[in-house]
Amino acid sequence: MRINKKLKPTIGFIGAGNMGLPMIKNLMKKGFQVKVYDVNPKITKKLEKDNIKAVNNLRAVASNQFIISILPDTQNVESVFNNDTGINSYLKPGTIVIDMSTISSSSAIEIGKSLQIKQIEFLDAPVSGGVKGALNASLSIMIGGKKETYKKSLDVLNSLGENIIYAGRLGMGQVFKMCNQIMVG
Repeated sequence: MRINKKLKPTIGFIGAGNMGLPMIKNLMKKGFQVKVYDVNPKITKKLEKDNIKAVNNLRAVASNQFIISILPDTQNVESVFNNDTGINSYLKPGTIVIDMSTISSSSAIEIGKSLQIKQIEFLDAPVSGGVKGALNASLSIMIGGKKETYKKSLDVLNSLGENIIYAGRLGMGQVFKMCNQIMVG
């Protein structure tokens, strides 16, 4: 008798910089198939040397069950997740988008609303723990969004961090992170 292991969902990952690259490697160690897009061709070449599937446009990552992004700032995230020139028009209903960037709460809410209109689920999930936390899969992840989307994403999130905190409705992940940063400071 053959035991059929449940296949892990596929992940499209956007942003393979200092934080993204170790996160990608941790997802792959946990058995996820990951396709990666980064705007920087030097990073893309490095990915190929590390045997990580790199793609050259956002459309190529859109067909995955999960999309994870970790980008430098609000402007970068807004340029990726928009209806005119970004990935939004390529995403299929039921896709779960997890943005792990630190951006404004209001921007996270607006991005989430525009995706929800297209029946795409969205979590704002900024991280804390720096590169060391990304390398060791020990990040703290603060999540805002629908609780059922959060629950569906736990296997992915647990592959990246140790402290997974559900903060409430959309935008609250960013608010929780801001409060955390103030307390740490």
